[in-house]
Amino acid sequence: MFNRLKLHVLGVSALLGACVPTAGLDEIKRSYPDRQMFQFSSRVAGGELGYLCAPGVTPRATKARARKAHAAYEAEIRTYGDTFAAELVGALTAGTSPKAATRKVNGDSAVWARQAALKIEKTYQCLPISGPGVGVQD
Repeated sequence: MFNRLKLHVLGVSALLGACVPTAGLDEIKRSYPDRQMFQFSSRVAGGELGYLCAPGVTPRATKARARKAHAAYEAEIRTYGDTFAAELVGALTAGTSPKAATRKVNGDSAVWARQAALKIEKTYQCLPISGPGVGVQD
């Protein structure tokens, strides 16, 4: 059961993999007019993950930094899946109702998503803004 649940939570992590404002993509781009949009295929979340990255010394340097941001963000998503699958299984095993356990994990997910996005932004100057089922879509 744990492996199936872990896979489910990993799937959910793909949906929660970005902390994004409710604004549309055009509004976010207006807020960051100097930033360039990059999208990369996700091995963890499926589909593509999008980032708005501050310009580097050269376009090639900016893209290289965006690739590093993507690799780091994918690692964050993997960690998320393991952490929250264990949290959910632990809560259910302890007798917490499925509804209460899910509510707690969802709340923790929102905190995680914000922290992960800010970590990537701080480290790489690339803001994760879209992914499968979340964020803003063109």
